[in-house]
Amino acid sequence: MNAPLVHELSWPPPPHDPRERDRVLLLGHWEIRLFGEHKFQYFVTHGFWHLQLWHDAARISVLTPSRLTHMQYEAFPIAGWKGRAATYRELSALIVGEHGVFLPDPLQLRTFERALVQQVESRSRLQS
Repeated sequence: MNAPLVHELSWPPPPHDPRERDRVLLLGHWEIRLFGEHKFQYFVTHGFWHLQLWHDAARISVLTPSRLTHMQYEAFPIAGWKGRAATYRELSALIVGEHGVFLPDPLQLRTFERALVQQVESRSRLQS
């Protein structure tokens, strides 16, 4: 009897590899992921703090704007590599056009960006 074929999962390159972060929330089919303690302090104090959206079934990664992404949204894969968008609307068009997958509701994401990115950065500045 033949053994079943095992599909080898390919992972995106850093900084889009979801294995580098912990899943903290689920928005529909999208996971919200954040760095844990070992990278937290560095990313927050250097303006690199962001959310990662990860769609496991479609293998899509989205990083929210930070200094890491030149203050733009960044998605992988787009046309075989990384794609950037200045607005969530542009990002949505990129993702739908490339993958046929819809992003989470922009108001929901904005709420989590405020709570998990902007408030964390503000508190970090106050403490330093």
